[in-house]
Amino acid sequence: MLRSSFKTLSAKAAAQLDQELMSTGAFSIDQLMELAGLSVAQAIYKQYPPPTASKVSRVLVLVGPGNNGGDGLVAARHLKLWGGYDPVLYYPKRTKNPLYANLVTQLQDLDVGEVETLDEVKQLALEESTGLIIDSLFGFSFKPPVREPFKDLISFLSENHGKISPIVSVDIPSGWDVDEGPIDLDIKATMLVSLTAPKPCAKKFVSYGSDKIHYLGGRFINGKIAAKYDIQDLIAKYKDNDLIVKL
Repeated sequence: MLRSSFKTLSAKAAAQLDQELMSTGAFSIDQLMELAGLSVAQAIYKQYPPPTASKVSRVLVLVGPGNNGGDGLVAARHLKLWGGYDPVLYYPKRTKNPLYANLVTQLQDLDVGEVETLDEVKQLALEESTGLIIDSLFGFSFKPPVREPFKDLISFLSENHGKISPIVSVDIPSGWDVDEGPIDLDIKATMLVSLTAPKPCAKKFVSYGSDKIHYLGGRFINGKIAAKYDIQDLIAKYKDNDLIVKL
């Protein structure tokens, strides 16, 4: 099994880069979340375009309590606005942070549906009308083990791989250690959208076989910061006005 060659950023370096973007770079957290979620939506549109003008594909969006979940909420909004997709949210652990509350309100204004129980999620995941599952549960700051209700959910998705639709993971597959990859649970994602730069576990994601799909998104790094974190080669992969690139 071949391993792709690309630069990665550790969890510590990725956190430092984000802090630098928000301090000297003057980006706000909601700007970064918007750009990240847009990249995820564009990667999905490119890899899994809407089936036909007369058919809508349900997208089950699994939303975690942190920034990774926010990226999923933004991606859901863009997919809904572009048409051809019918996002449905599962968002079991919410915060009182107004940023996330506003993202949910934006989706409610677009009549995006929600499910509240794990049983409903499992049922939707197995239905033929569900064309895609977005895994935006945990990001690079996650540390195993996985706790409920997410442990049961990830176990179900893993055990039903092949029976359910493709899973697109945002930044890292949820449940994976950011450096080591799968430790206890493997959500068995089909597609990974790394943000800013791949994390070390991405090497193990692409090593499993040619059926794994890996995109890079988040084209908002200036040359000075790219040089500081030694990711100039990654930034150079973007062409023209593209916000995503397939690795």
